Amino acid sequence: MQAPRVYQNWLLLPPHDPHKSTENWVESASISLLRELLVRHAEIRKIGRSRFHGTLQQKNQLWKESRNYLRQAISNFDAAMQVPNRSACLLYYYSMLNFAKAELLNVQASAIVNRRIRHGLSFSPTKARTIRGDSLVVQDGVFKLLYEHRTGHSIKPGTRLRIVDILANVPEISTQLEVTQIATSRVRGLLQMIALTQSEGWVILAMPTPLTEAHQASVNKAVSKLFQRTNTPVEWRNHFALSRRHSILEFYESKEIVPLKRYPNGDFNIDDLLALTWKLHPILGLTTDESWDAWVAPYVSSVPMPPSLARYALTYYASSLVRYRPSMFDADDHPEQAYLFDAIARECARPMLIDTLCGIEDTDHFFYASGSLRN
Repeated sequence: MQAPRVYQNWLLLPPHDPHKSTENWVESASISLLRELLVRHAEIRKIGRSRFHGTLQQKNQLWKESRNYLRQAISNFDAAMQVPNRSACLLYYYSMLNFAKAELLNVQASAIVNRRIRHGLSFSPTKARTIRGDSLVVQDGVFKLLYEHRTGHSIKPGTRLRIVDILANVPEISTQLEVTQIATSRVRGLLQMIALTQSEGWVILAMPTPLTEAHQASVNKAVSKLFQRTNTPVEWRNHFALSRRHSILEFYESKEIVPLKRYPNGDFNIDDLLALTWKLHPILGLTTDESWDAWVAPYVSSVPMPPSLARYALTYYASSLVRYRPSMFDADDHPEQAYLFDAIARECARPMLIDTLCGIEDTDHFFYASGSLRN
């Protein structure tokens, strides 16, 4: 490993698409806040139709469709919150399905409005035997459209997604995966720092040591094309704004250095710097945890699978079992599976609302607890 380059200043920004708007909240992402932010799209005309294009009549018609999908989604979500175990996954899935249709209306209205559209995933619960052996199959429908809208990548009908791989890409259940040993988490957190001199800049990424060798192999190919591992930077805790309690990290420096483009007032354009990390976007997921700037998630079946899509697919799978094979979650016969899917229902609810908000508004939202930005 080589010594890191010397820089004079630095910025702390999460990875995101430089061509996409962002919004930072000095407030944690509570379910009540997220629900309120989504409700405004259903109940306030000016906000609800602002994301649609066309004539006023066309915007009003799309908003009418959107607000009713949103109202159904919110009703199902509210009901799911009252269910204390994995049975809530059925309501959560129908909530997410309606949210997804609302999200897709401004990019795929012709496939949604007055159309019978399939789920976009198939699974035979009557043939299910074990979670370790189950898979979902991609079809034309909502999931395929949602996948392509959120990732910018196509996914072929017939693609088989193993449940254990989907589970491994959901960061909120890493502890439960370790306890049940049904799968092994493959998601890592990532921190980003933009290093600056007077005339140029580059990116330094920090990640914890790999959780598994398999994860290291799957991510290394993408990272090594653009970044090189370095020795630990001087004063890294201070520069990354981390406490002494934080564990040791690995550091990666962008191979490319970007000249700073300054404005007349002395400020500079950071889009080219953000683009250095965004080249990794197939393995990046928007953070839903204030401890990290992004999630790093490996491919599943040779296609990108960020946590937002993994959560959606997993909720579909759980809802199918709740409907047709509830014995798969029998707490006496299958206690590990019951324990795991209770956690999925409990832990994925808030992150799925963040995924939905970002998708509907086409804006990356970042939440920071009040006071967390103070030294």
